[in-house]
Amino acid sequence: MNNLPQEHRRAAELVHQAQRIIVITHLSPDGDAFGSMLGTVNALRGLGKTVTPCVDEGLAPRFAFLPGAADILPTLDGVSADLAIATDCSDERRMGKAGEAIRALGIPLINIDHHRTNTAFGTVNIVDADTVSAAETVLNWLEDVGISVDTQTAQCLLCGLVTDTQCFRTDNVTAGTLAKAQRLMMAGGQLNLIVQKAMNRMSLGVIRLWGEVFPTVKCEDGVIWAKLTYAAREKASGGDKKADGDLVTMLLQVDEAAISCVIREEKDGSIDLSMRGVPGYNVAEVALAFGGGGHTLAAGARLAGTLDSVEAQVIPLLKEAVRKGTPVY
Repeated sequence: MNNLPQEHRRAAELVHQAQRIIVITHLSPDGDAFGSMLGTVNALRGLGKTVTPCVDEGLAPRFAFLPGAADILPTLDGVSADLAIATDCSDERRMGKAGEAIRALGIPLINIDHHRTNTAFGTVNIVDADTVSAAETVLNWLEDVGISVDTQTAQCLLCGLVTDTQCFRTDNVTAGTLAKAQRLMMAGGQLNLIVQKAMNRMSLGVIRLWGEVFPTVKCEDGVIWAKLTYAAREKASGGDKKADGDLVTMLLQVDEAAISCVIREEKDGSIDLSMRGVPGYNVAEVALAFGGGGHTLAAGARLAGTLDSVEAQVIPLLKEAVRKGTPVY
């Protein structure tokens, strides 16, 4: 272990010293958020640790098939621990109320992530922007320090790889990425199940939501965007008010668009901003301007305001990002 990166070694030491561990991920969690979080949970439970997963919004139904998903808590009220781990969080604000609860406990925090904009907020920071997903960063760390990847862990981490690369179609996928996916499949990860559950299926509520949203979509100067009220999501999607069928990625398929954006109202009145770009365009800079973060081609932020006020601030910056960019393909 002496030859390992210092942060990998320090994280392993903290894990082995702790017995009760909390693992959290970012607000509005996606497949990589749930996959990296639950992959970490299952791996550490394999060491005999008591591990509690938590995210403010709780479990998204489409990821209920992941091992350990039923244990996810929406709050850390009454939970104590010796150590906390955050996966796929680029900054402290993205940890939400769960992150605030962890800070109040005064325990060490391991930050495992792959966002280039990560602010290194942890006691220990394992951040690798060259990995395609936080799940891959988790896998690298587990393999480096000799923590076993069992079937349950493999299923979760493979979900992170598959969803964050859109089934291995993003421009950061390498032969090494595919080799790691193969190792996870050999350990018991079910690629076909993940694709069917996380990528190929959606609720009737999502279709109803799209039916309301599509007539209002705007596309100007290479930017395509939509605004989602909480009321519309509540009416259309029934029990799963967080789901929008990855609308931001769907919008980016439009020929005239270089950048897509979904501006979404949350229950507490805050606005969630999600942006995507085709290769050659940078949306991370816009996210950073609003206190968010992410990758060059995929970024987001959570901010105060109304749908209209955020639209007035964000769209001009995205149009400028289009003018500054050059398509790769």
